[in-house]
Amino acid sequence: MPTGLLPASILPGLLEIALKSRLHVQALFDRAGIDPDAVGRADCYITYEQLDTLLSTAFRRAEDPFFGISVGRDNHYNTLDVLGNLMATSNTLAAALEYLLQYKDLLVPYLHFQLHTGDEGAVLSCSATDELGFTRMRTHNEVVLATIVSIARSLLGGDMGLRRVRMRHGEPADLSVYRDFFGVPLEFDCPRNEVVMAPEKFAEPLPTAYPRYHERLRRLADERLAGLGRAHGTAGRVTTLLQERMGRAPMDVDAIAAALNMTARTLQRRLRREHTTFARLRDRVRHEAARGRLAADECDMEQLARMLGFSDTANFYHAFRRWEGCAPGAYRRRARAG
Repeated sequence: MPTGLLPASILPGLLEIALKSRLHVQALFDRAGIDPDAVGRADCYITYEQLDTLLSTAFRRAEDPFFGISVGRDNHYNTLDVLGNLMATSNTLAAALEYLLQYKDLLVPYLHFQLHTGDEGAVLSCSATDELGFTRMRTHNEVVLATIVSIARSLLGGDMGLRRVRMRHGEPADLSVYRDFFGVPLEFDCPRNEVVMAPEKFAEPLPTAYPRYHERLRRLADERLAGLGRAHGTAGRVTTLLQERMGRAPMDVDAIAAALNMTARTLQRRLRREHTTFARLRDRVRHEAARGRLAADECDMEQLARMLGFSDTANFYHAFRRWEGCAPGAYRRRARAG
């Protein structure tokens, strides 16, 4: 289970999911141990375990077989709180998506986004840690993809130039709801959830662009992101340092402890209190970075191994097999073919 905390600002969206699943909301929040008074408050937080309990229960008990599509298609940039309005006041869709990648931790820190342009168009990929039970469910994939499409359509005021949609789960027997909502070719059993868009749509000016208000929203987003980092405690500070130092400075426990003005023993003790270890955090950061680089247009394995802080390529290969169950080259071929 990931460590750290999540902003309670995500709770209105979770509350909406609970209501749409026709569950007794109070009982569901009680089961997850979430205080309803925290809904929508920027100064309150929930744990990953609470999030997993709430969404796993809601997804399992939903009566609608296409519950994920139902939830996602009703989303609008206004439902994303500060992040949604920050995206909407950007000049173009390209700028809005860059802010999604930069500030996604305000709403979905457990998701990993990648954006690149290739021969088929502009591809926005989304993956998640499988340590959270709900991220392995078909419903979660549907929510994510339908939300991405709905948000992009709301930002552009209509057509987003959608060309193709790829999903991690298997193909359902009935595709009618998928076809009605997406209206483009669909692929299943893919390595990641992805939407492929017409690249020319990226340069289109957004009808809601508002530069002066945008700057105020960005300062607010920065403040909330900083507050979230402080709430994450030692594990959050270590993760941030590892991400910042990757390819630039040593990533061993002694170097990170020194950067935090403590001994390695003290650092390890504090991490144990937060139910994690330095090795686990470094593995997670390396794993996420490796997946992103391997899916890129160009990737040199020796350079990647060095950037991740491995002494040689063989150690990187051994670690990647442990993370993904396959060699980096095989993962890259699947990712590029997807």
